[in-house]
Amino acid sequence: MTTLVIGGGWSGLTTAVKLARQGEPVHVIEAAKHFGGRARNIEWQDKVIDNGQHIMIGAYDHMLAMMQLVSVDPETVIDRLTIDISIYDTQYSPLHLSARGKLSWPWSLAWNLVRSAGLSGLKNLVVLQRNIPKLLSDHDITVLEWLQKVGQPDRLIKQLWEPLCLATLNTSTDRASAHVLAHVLRDSLGKTQQHADLLIPKKPLGDLFPQAAADYIRRHGGKLSRQTRIAEIVTEEGLVTGVVTTAGRFIDADNVVIATGPDQSAQLLASHVRFHRPQQTPITTVYLQYHEDCRLPKPMLGMTGTMSHWLFDRSQQHPGLIAVVISAQGEHEQLSREQLIRHISQEVHQQVPTLPDRAIDAFVIREKRATFMCTVENHRQRPECETTINGLWLTGDYIKNNYPATIEGAVRNGQYCAEQILSQPSS
Repeated sequence: MTTLVIGGGWSGLTTAVKLARQGEPVHVIEAAKHFGGRARNIEWQDKVIDNGQHIMIGAYDHMLAMMQLVSVDPETVIDRLTIDISIYDTQYSPLHLSARGKLSWPWSLAWNLVRSAGLSGLKNLVVLQRNIPKLLSDHDITVLEWLQKVGQPDRLIKQLWEPLCLATLNTSTDRASAHVLAHVLRDSLGKTQQHADLLIPKKPLGDLFPQAAADYIRRHGGKLSRQTRIAEIVTEEGLVTGVVTTAGRFIDADNVVIATGPDQSAQLLASHVRFHRPQQTPITTVYLQYHEDCRLPKPMLGMTGTMSHWLFDRSQQHPGLIAVVISAQGEHEQLSREQLIRHISQEVHQQVPTLPDRAIDAFVIREKRATFMCTVENHRQRPECETTINGLWLTGDYIKNNYPATIEGAVRNGQYCAEQILSQPSS
């Protein structure tokens, strides 16, 4: 039972690893030069960096399990840090989402929130968390509707919920799915302190899983092809038989897994099954290289009322390197590279005066279709893994689950897809 996996991102590689582990013949076909999809390595001068900054937390247990499966020890390649995030604002004093201190979880988180947002801030956080079961039992609404419904004050909406929504769903609160954000909050802040931990990679993302996964697949008899594009999926009488590459080569298969982004998936599926093509939204990452001794006061900082949203200290990989993330659409899209770097550098200096007002060097990555827009309607129409054609399967972070477009969601879908294929009766 040969399975072709179209797409060598985290989801497709997860499916292939799980199948190869069971002795199933697998062939991964990737259009790009490198594996990893939107969480891959790229080169900038003498550095290897990520194709955009990704947030990872302790609740990503499926991702961590897959890394261990391909012989990557998370403890050696990832720093697990107690959540300690400060969010600076142009209007309000800094807000601290931190579990640091002498108190145990969740009292440590509560105490730090009271110190920065007052007792009312803690009360509003508790009200929101307690409302999650009721929200999930009813029809979906936007995050902003949910926040207003449970009486969240303007400050928390602006300085806490909007940046967290952008960080996790890459969608503004007035459009984002409340159900998806509720699942993220429940699985992180609503569980143990370890679930809320920040996971800071010591290496580029491509070294955390994609390359190790490719090596694992080879060791278990699988095949991998890069710089190979698929033009057509071939079916006969409701049964998949293989694919045709853009070079005209036919490759036969018993199963074909489409593990590409929504646009590519929609094109490949156009003549076969209905596939809802969601709106997609960008992420811009500005890498600022300062002198080697420059650091952020914390590994991760938030900013509201500014063009910049999140700052990450990447000194573990390259001393003095700071990643600045701008989620979703915005006025930054109209700026040139030079204008954007200048503007972001000034914002960072204003909020973190210990950093110079100008970096030594800078690099901009504009991922125009970084994630699907996690709106109520797009979330409702996310397709299932199974299709109406026997042997044709779907995976990727857009395929139906309770998470937004994250590495964890991609891995979970990849695992589920492999399980469904393995559960099919032998022909």
